Amino acid sequence: MIDRSVKPLRVPRPWDGTALTGHPETAFFIARGACRTARSYDICENNSLRTDCHHSCRGGHIMAQDHGDRQRNQPGPEAEKPLRMVPDVGEHTDTEGVLRKYVDPGATLERAPTARKAIEQFMRARTGDLKSGGIDLREVEASEGAATLRIRYQQFHHDIPVSGATVQAVADVGQAGVIQVDHGGELDMTGAPDPGDARAPDALEHVALAPFEEEFDAAAVVKEELAYIRDTSRPALPETGYPSASTALLRKGRRPDDALHLVRDFLVETTGPFEHFRVVVDAISGELLWIALEGRYVAATLKVFSPDPVTESDDGTLHGGSSAATLDAFRHDVQAEVAPAVGGKFRLDGEWIRCKDWDTPTFAQPQETAPSFAYRTYPSDRAFLSANAYYWLDSTARYLRDLGNATLNANMVKVDVDAQGVNGEDQSEWLGGLDPPRIRFGEGGAPDAADFGVIVHEYTHGVFDWLGANHGGSGSYEHSVCDALPAIYRDRFNTTGNRRAETFPFDNNATNQWSTERRLDRTERFDDAQFGTYGPNLRNSMLGTALWRCYLGMGGDSSDPAERIEAADAMITAMLEMLLVVPDSQSTGRAHAASMAQGCITADTALTGGLFGKVMDEAFIGQGLWARRPVDVFIADNPADTGALPSPRPQLASPGIWVRNNAIDTGDDPDLGHQAPVDDQPNHVYVRVQNRGAQAAAGGAFRLEVFRCDRSSGMIWPTHFRSIGTLVIDQAVPAGGSVRVGPVVWTPHAGDHAFLAAVVHGAPDPAVTATLNGPVPADRVVRFDNNVGLRDGAA
Repeated sequence: MIDRSVKPLRVPRPWDGTALTGHPETAFFIARGACRTARSYDICENNSLRTDCHHSCRGGHIMAQDHGDRQRNQPGPEAEKPLRMVPDVGEHTDTEGVLRKYVDPGATLERAPTARKAIEQFMRARTGDLKSGGIDLREVEASEGAATLRIRYQQFHHDIPVSGATVQAVADVGQAGVIQVDHGGELDMTGAPDPGDARAPDALEHVALAPFEEEFDAAAVVKEELAYIRDTSRPALPETGYPSASTALLRKGRRPDDALHLVRDFLVETTGPFEHFRVVVDAISGELLWIALEGRYVAATLKVFSPDPVTESDDGTLHGGSSAATLDAFRHDVQAEVAPAVGGKFRLDGEWIRCKDWDTPTFAQPQETAPSFAYRTYPSDRAFLSANAYYWLDSTARYLRDLGNATLNANMVKVDVDAQGVNGEDQSEWLGGLDPPRIRFGEGGAPDAADFGVIVHEYTHGVFDWLGANHGGSGSYEHSVCDALPAIYRDRFNTTGNRRAETFPFDNNATNQWSTERRLDRTERFDDAQFGTYGPNLRNSMLGTALWRCYLGMGGDSSDPAERIEAADAMITAMLEMLLVVPDSQSTGRAHAASMAQGCITADTALTGGLFGKVMDEAFIGQGLWARRPVDVFIADNPADTGALPSPRPQLASPGIWVRNNAIDTGDDPDLGHQAPVDDQPNHVYVRVQNRGAQAAAGGAFRLEVFRCDRSSGMIWPTHFRSIGTLVIDQAVPAGGSVRVGPVVWTPHAGDHAFLAAVVHGAPDPAVTATLNGPVPADRVVRFDNNVGLRDGAA
């Protein structure tokens, strides 16, 4: 409810689709290839990747429109069944029969001419199921990512917002279909206090400021809002206090009572030390309900070189006390943009970042007569920390802007950075409630502004603010993304391949180690019996580990640097899009982590048509976020293939696809194995479909389609593949078992050296080929989806 970032003007309006002057249709088509390099494809007819997008900026908002034909997803043999791309697919009602969640990542059911119209049509048509007719819902935000449109409706009561009571609807722009709706509206406002009984802000300021009298030099209210709140929970407490916020302070208030309260929600700014706090006071009784830290902390000192001395050298003895003579060897020459000189002086001040001394201790920021900021490392010259932080923050900002998230790009603003702050403590913090926002890095241990991970971690908190996403700051799963995104981005600079799964290799070194949990190779699972005993750091690292494993499965495990970069771009783009899909939550529970994981799959479905969805699913299953899908059919890619994803190499010699020259009615036994096809006569293609799920695949729920592709072609899916036949799989595929499907009759011709591809597809376990929206090399489709097999037909 308290704004923590600079956001576009949001005008409340009724949810019935009434047009706003100056608010044109925001849905537009973006070519959603598998990676950023897909943007180089030419526009072509039939299954093409279109890049003819036209944008114009007006008043800070990106306005655009739909272009080109939309991919129409193949729903599978079972009509009106959403494709099971995530575990929660379908409709979910509460005990009162209220539709609380709708999930259809494939956008197969609720469609309209545009994404906005799809959402508005859904909201009108499902009013009875949502039971929203009796509450006051107003659109307060429309945010567009690279492939999705999110509309948020805020509930009001007596023209006062009901905190946390929102309906969030997300549509796939390219499909112009609804993919997710989350209904958090407060349907029973019985007993809500009368706004006329609320005390004035001035009468309650002393309550909001009293908790800070002992620990701070001064405190003042800088913002206030009147709101209703259903008092059900409290912000998660850190394991230990922060330099500017003790646990004793954050515990002040009263226990939640599950009642409706009318509150004054104050933003309090303190000095000595500087900090921002959210203070919630009952507007009727004047009682303090709770205090929450608004700044975003990371308990580390992470500094970056390229990417950092420990990663580059794999020398675990390097630490914050290492000499400048030792650390100087890890400096690298780089280039960055800074503003023109003012008064004959150049400063670390650019389009997105400005180094400024605003926090204790006092340290004059670098000023040079030439645009050169080359310093010895600390401890010899602390100015190195400013140059290091500036370069990596500026690089990160420019990189993120190139990923095409419209809302992020529209809301991103310049940030003031103090690389020698937090009074020298071993802490760093993002402060998004200021104008401009600020980051401060501490110098305790290994200075934070010397570690890539810490620097980009803090900036990623700003990304959450600019995307209008709040997932618990330091206490809940926001840190999972803030740890994983920098690690994935850093990997392209880690040419040695050392310490890839360490989030802060230099800052959290063996000498200055402050946590053994903040890593991305955790083996703990969300379904562990002892999960309830895990603290915030470990829980964040568990989800961060799953995100990191998604990246590895998407190509981050490749020896090819270009493939790793491609995978990183795709995963980071998906995480940004996910923040538009998943509703805000402060929870530290498994369900919140699972919602963010599912949001990544939903985001990938909108971005690429689901190319990486099954690899992501495998990573999240491996971390215990949910069970494997009950039905998991696959076609083996090699004799040792068990259906695991990504598929093990080799992937172009499937034993599950074979050819017989003669029909069964001639007495031929299909199980005798593959025969080289005979030209210019009917041959018979068989496919073995296996099921590694725990539940049988029902007869009629899946279909099999067989394709051919010329060996001499580029083998791009679907451009170079032609269907030779489709069969509905009438028999059940038992759990842990298999069935032989076929034959599909195929007549090759002389000189026709073809590859054969087989695809098994159905709503319980959809094939990515049913939803892909751009050309993809066939070997990638096979690697990322076990529903697809490929073999040389002549071999």
